Amino acid sequence: MSLGLNESQVRRVLSTFTYVDDLLRSVESLTHPDPSPFARERPDLSPDECRLLLSFVSGARSRMIAALDRLEIPRPEQNLSARRSVSTALLFGEISLSELETRSLRGYGAIDEAAGAEVTALAADLQAFMRRGIDLLREEEAGGLADQVAGITGEVGTILKAILKISTERGLAEVRPLLAAAAERAQATTFDVGVFGRVSSGKSSLINALVGGDVLPVGATPVTAVPVRIQRGAAAVEVRLRDGRTESVPVSELPSYATEEHNPQNRRDVLSIEVTFPSAPEGLRFLDTPGVGSLAASGSAQAFAWLPRCDFGVVLVAAGTPLGRDETALVSGLRHAGIDCRVLVSKADLLDGAETEQATRYVRSELEPLLGPKQSVDILPVSTRPGHPEGLRQFRGEVLEALAADHVRRANHALKARLRRLIAVTAAALDGGGQTLGTAGLDLEKRRGAAAEQIGRETDRLAGSAGTVLEAVAGAVARAWARGEDGASAGRTAIQAVAGRALASVREVVDGARTGGAESGPATKRVPPLFDPEFLDALKALPPPRYLPGFLRDGAARRAVAPLLPHLDQALARFAVRLRAWSEGALKELRPPDEMMASGLVRHEELAALETLVEHVGTSEAEGQIHAHSFR
Repeated sequence: MSLGLNESQVRRVLSTFTYVDDLLRSVESLTHPDPSPFARERPDLSPDECRLLLSFVSGARSRMIAALDRLEIPRPEQNLSARRSVSTALLFGEISLSELETRSLRGYGAIDEAAGAEVTALAADLQAFMRRGIDLLREEEAGGLADQVAGITGEVGTILKAILKISTERGLAEVRPLLAAAAERAQATTFDVGVFGRVSSGKSSLINALVGGDVLPVGATPVTAVPVRIQRGAAAVEVRLRDGRTESVPVSELPSYATEEHNPQNRRDVLSIEVTFPSAPEGLRFLDTPGVGSLAASGSAQAFAWLPRCDFGVVLVAAGTPLGRDETALVSGLRHAGIDCRVLVSKADLLDGAETEQATRYVRSELEPLLGPKQSVDILPVSTRPGHPEGLRQFRGEVLEALAADHVRRANHALKARLRRLIAVTAAALDGGGQTLGTAGLDLEKRRGAAAEQIGRETDRLAGSAGTVLEAVAGAVARAWARGEDGASAGRTAIQAVAGRALASVREVVDGARTGGAESGPATKRVPPLFDPEFLDALKALPPPRYLPGFLRDGAARRAVAPLLPHLDQALARFAVRLRAWSEGALKELRPPDEMMASGLVRHEELAALETLVEHVGTSEAEGQIHAHSFR
């Protein structure tokens, strides 16, 4: 018991101090030199004020701790994991973004299809970015990326250690998942085949059929809760936990760790599961991933996170179900990572011959606009049910046997492809600016922020100016009528002039930010958006009214252009959004001063040397690590 206070009184003191500390955290966030653009507060604190406030916050906390000690109240226990809290926050962010799509926006009113598609695409991109943050945390859960890279020798080790150093020094988060995948590929002795698809699409059943045994649990509800990899060996299961421990269990106990029923929301904190089974084909390792498209977004996150870790991808689409955004994202993600893949129409036994052909054509027609005719993907109907062996036999004979028979060369090729892509992504990340450091970098970010704020005000004003603009258009039409001319041309010119002035103003802000520091940079190569709304073409004729007294001309002009208001309002709002997006891209092109540029040039020279080193990978070293096997 504390000094003269009962348990309830102690809780009250602690809760008050905790609340005050939350307020102090808010003060700390407002003193950050790079505030969030979504913050409600303007960054109007001077650097000196920030330093003084941080000192004040530290003093306030010291006083509260001293008060607890004086009252003999134990200090609060830090019993929550920061890693888990960050992961949960990113997961909730991903879930929120997954709900931002055209369908949900229609609940607020009619939406332009093009705008809806844009929002959906951007939300999907942000979802992938949230998953990237979760991947960063998993690096350490898997034993530490630095430790993993440190154990790799030869040319591959040299390349990976150099990329690790660059990505750490420059804060290139986008590089880390590819780096982890390349490090894992360098240590593997098999050619990895990843199986992806929607919940209950038949992934586990397919792998069971391919390895020749009921190894993986199957069911009608979401089954696979964590990634499971299976290859040839004595029957055994090794469970890898997030805390670094491993547990060896019999194959019969696999459902206790791998299924949503026995391990809901992965309460056992399983990182991955490695299975060996005697009848599995030699040279290949299959990856069974959690299904996408379920309410458990963590499963989708894990499936997408494992995309770059396979050498060959299989995407399942259940027969009779529409091709969804998840399947197209899986195929696109594999292709984006440079990984060959096949699409299997699973459960083909539910369809007759004509329906099977129709389903295959449907999947192909849905994927073609995404991939393009030159990037088409092979589609094959399969079934794991007895009496329907044709598709499975064809997939095994035409695809898997070829992969297994030549898996040494293919594994080496996959490693070199990963290394080249890793170097290319690192170079692109450096071109994107990476993390700027020191006073110069801070000044650059301040210029970016000030310019973005000014452009935001300009585009907001443009988006809400339809009424004012229409008044100017009516004036231009009235003046044309006074000259006896058709008013349509004058009206179109007046509308386009407004957009032109807004664009000129935004470009001036961008150019000012570009030359605002000691250094100067080249003009942006980005093409500015074009303002050419369809309704302008419809404005073909506004002939002057006959016998209209001059004092009534302005009112008649207003009535003539009044029907344009909703179209003009929509067009200006769209142009404002595109103009802001263009300016954001142009501002991102800003570069730090010469000393940072010099550092980037040095890094690019280093990357060029690493690219040359890739050519020597796999000639002797990798083949010595990977042993040839045959598919049996």
